[in-house]
Amino acid sequence: MNHVYTIVGPTASGKTAYAINLAKQLNGAIISADSRQAYAGMNIGTAKPIDAFLDTPHSAVTPDIIDSVPHYLLNITRIDAAYTLSDWLKDAQQVLEIIACNNQTPIIAGGTMLYIDALLDGYDIPNIQPDQEYREKLEQESPEVLYKQLQEQDPASCNFIEPHNTRRIIRALEVIRATGEKFSDLRKAQSQYDSTRIGIFPDWDSMQKNIERRSRDMISQGLADEAVTLRKKYPTSPLLKTINYKQALMLADGELPEEEVIALMSQATLRYAHRQMSWWNRRKDIGWICI
Repeated sequence: MNHVYTIVGPTASGKTAYAINLAKQLNGAIISADSRQAYAGMNIGTAKPIDAFLDTPHSAVTPDIIDSVPHYLLNITRIDAAYTLSDWLKDAQQVLEIIACNNQTPIIAGGTMLYIDALLDGYDIPNIQPDQEYREKLEQESPEVLYKQLQEQDPASCNFIEPHNTRRIIRALEVIRATGEKFSDLRKAQSQYDSTRIGIFPDWDSMQKNIERRSRDMISQGLADEAVTLRKKYPTSPLLKTINYKQALMLADGELPEEEVIALMSQATLRYAHRQMSWWNRRKDIGWICI
């Protein structure tokens, strides 16, 4: 069984810096478990390190070098491509083999909870190709209606898919429709990885300050311009409705002044951080540290 280190924690908690320091100590390579950082072009608004700012995707087996440490699974897909959980699992497993061949220590770092659990707990997620017609139909519905459908078809999946996460709800409904099986049943498998799970969390006061500082930095770095550029290229992408991009477009369109946009970004990010911690607090195998 292969051993991996896993760095988890809410957004803006300091995971990236901790993972880089650990990688330098252990001759490690980092695998990103951040669902949005996989998309080339989503740079400022996903808090990618500046060394990994790219607008064009590269192969999943090509690392971005950040502070001399290889980082895999950043910038590996286009914003208008459907990149699913099963795609990420396949790519992560391939990269783990490469890291092992290089005699490096694998370190998984990120805040996408389902990605990490799916890999380390061995979920058996089928590689179902997206059904664009069915997706477009579902996208016409509100998140509340979609979540109700998911509750009716697979009540157990609501324990790990959040009511606001339209993309994951649609994907779950898509898989249920294609396989005839409950999405939650596909999670039951055995992992081939032994993992040391480290959680990074300072305290909520520090988290709030970190988030507010990062939101302000994103705006000063040009997030509004980045969001406008992405909208011109991908006008219908649901990713433009995610945290930071949704609010930055309000600034770009003159709907709200800068300070109000920063406040909305901070509020949305803090709510997400609370949801992340609620997910991880259910687990007993994470050793939490404060940095």
